[in-house]
Order: sequence, then C-alpha cells, then structure tokens
Amino acid sequence: MLFCDSEGLPITEHLPEGHEGREIYGIVKDPHPDKGRAIWRLEQKQGRKIEKGKKDPDKA
Repeated sequence: MLFCDSEGLPITEHLPEGHEGREIYGIVKDPHPDKGRAIWRLEQKQGRKIEKGKKDPDKA
C-alpha cells in the first residue's frame, strides 16, 4: 500500500532502493514527514491542526 500526495502520486521516499515504485515514479517526497498517517486523517476529520507530543486543551 502506498500513500499519495495531493497530486495523486505515490509517496516513494520511504520505499527501499530497487523497489518498483521508486523505479516507476522516482523519489516523491512526503508532504507531511512530521506526521503519521493516523494524525493526518484525524486532523482532516476534526478540521484542526494536531501537534505531536502536545496535550489536547479540550481534554484538560
């Protein structure tokens, strides 16, 4: 399974050298390298930015 950028290209920078995805698409950088996919999806669902390692002020 590959994740895609906003243009629909698969993120290939994390694939191992010699992987066919890298050979086909070249190196496509991760637009959100500081975020795991779960955090990104949660941001989309909640409509707000979430910073890793910071407590949620709404749950204090």
